[in-house]
Amino acid sequence: MNKSRLNKITFRLSDSELQDLRARIKKSGYNEQQFLIRAINSKQVIEKESLHNLIVELRREGVNLNQIARSCNSGNFPYERTRIHQVLDKLEKLWQSLR
Repeated sequence: MNKSRLNKITFRLSDSELQDLRARIKKSGYNEQQFLIRAINSKQVIEKESLHNLIVELRREGVNLNQIARSCNSGNFPYERTRIHQVLDKLEKLWQSLR
């Protein structure tokens, strides 16, 4: 038992509200207590699944940038301009989705 949290609260939900709450908790990756404390403290609750997808996409773009850097270091810079702009556009879109 957490000695700093001595108080307990109970409340009632309809079946659909409980299903919605459990679905949101599951998506968040937190347990019930962590999820509710974050919600109470007005901390943003991020769905880990969507964050995972974003991380995967960032890794892909990182690999693309690494390939472009290797190619440029081999003297192919003039040929890589188009790829550089494509990767920058994708990174800009990812950045906007984070905001």
